[in-house]
Amino acid sequence: MTLNAWLNVALGDLAPAARDRMNAEYHAHVQDAMHSGLTEPEAVATLGDPTQVNRALRRTYATASELRNGQVPKMWWFMLLLVAWCGLAALWFEQDVEAVAAATALVLACPAWMLARNEPQPVRNLLLPTAGQWLLNFFFWLSWSVQAWLGDPPSFGAIVWLLPVMWLMWFGEVGRVVRRMRRTLKLEGRA
Repeated sequence: MTLNAWLNVALGDLAPAARDRMNAEYHAHVQDAMHSGLTEPEAVATLGDPTQVNRALRRTYATASELRNGQVPKMWWFMLLLVAWCGLAALWFEQDVEAVAAATALVLACPAWMLARNEPQPVRNLLLPTAGQWLLNFFFWLSWSVQAWLGDPPSFGAIVWLLPVMWLMWFGEVGRVVRRMRRTLKLEGRA
């Protein structure tokens, strides 16, 4: 296999900055191997399976599609409006617990926005919709938890304990993607 064919597979869907950096590193590695007496196919064989290398690189760097504004940030505003609407409906129907839960979720939206707005655009476009979903989720969890604490648990009470587990999984996955995006944007000089 030639180096260019190997690189097409190994670097296929990486973001341009990561692809350029890894391209230079693999070219240097093959050149060093060829100077020590190996032929190009032998030197390329020392690099390993290109699909496995691609998988490993995608765990380290963001792909081009992830940096092309993967999600639309308008979802953030929709979730905020939904929480606000739920809070106003709770006030209308004199459901104090739900109204306080909605107000708490909306107050938490402020630090979420402050944290996300300082991030580069691709990272912000990932964080804001995720934060909107988390706030809506938090609103339901808080109102159900307070109802359970007051002695009126929802009929599906197990979800009160499962939602924080889901948040941890969410934060772990989003954190992993954000680290990859930041690492890639740092290569591009945009971080």
